[in-house]
Amino acid sequence: MENLSLRQLESKTWRANQRDGLFDLFFAALFLGLGMAALADWLGAPDGVPLAVGVVIQGVGVLSLWLGRRWITAPRLGRVRFGAARRQRVRTTRLVLAACVLMTAGVVTLTALGGLSGKTVSRLTVSAVAALLVFVPLAAIAYFQEFPRMLVYAALFAVGEFGGTLLEGIDGLPAPRTIAFGVSALASAAIGATILLRFLRLPLLGPEQEDRDGA
Repeated sequence: MENLSLRQLESKTWRANQRDGLFDLFFAALFLGLGMAALADWLGAPDGVPLAVGVVIQGVGVLSLWLGRRWITAPRLGRVRFGAARRQRVRTTRLVLAACVLMTAGVVTLTALGGLSGKTVSRLTVSAVAALLVFVPLAAIAYFQEFPRMLVYAALFAVGEFGGTLLEGIDGLPAPRTIAFGVSALASAAIGATILLRFLRLPLLGPEQEDRDGA
C-alpha cells in the first residue's frame, strides 16, 4: 500500500512538472527551425546553410527550455529529484527523440540523393514514412511518460511534413514547406503560451521549499 502511494505521488509530481508549457514552446521552436530551414533552401541558400539555420533555431529552443525550467518552473514547483526509474525513462525519451530526428533526416537525404524530388508520388511516400518514423515513437513516449500532449506534437509534425509535400504541388505557392511547418509552429506556440500564462499565476515558493524529492 505504501509503495502504491509512493508511485502515485511520483506520477502526480511528474505530471505537475509538465504544466509549465515550456515543453510545448520547445516543440514550437523545433517546428520553426524546420520551417526556416525549408525557407532558406527555397531561397536558394548555399549547401549547409539551411541545416545551420535549423540547428541554430532549435538550439535556442533547447537553451530556452533549460533556462525556463530553471527560472520559471523551479521557483513555483521546486527542484524535484525523481527516482532512478523515472530518470532512466527520461534518458530513454531523449534517445528516442534523437533517433526520430536522425531517421527523418536520413530518409529525406536518401530521397534527395535518389533523384526522387521531382516525383510527387515518391515525395508523398517519403513524407508519409518520415511522419510515421516520428509519430510512432512519440506516441509511445506519450503513453509511457504520462504526457498525452506529446500526441498533439506528433500529429503536428505529420501535418508539417506531409502537408508541406502536398503544398509543393500547388504552382506558384511560395515556400510551401515553410507554410506547413509554420502552421505547426504557431499551433504549438499558442498551446504553450496559453499553458505558460496560466502557470505564471502560481505563487513563488520560498527558498526552503524549492528542493524536494519526487520519489
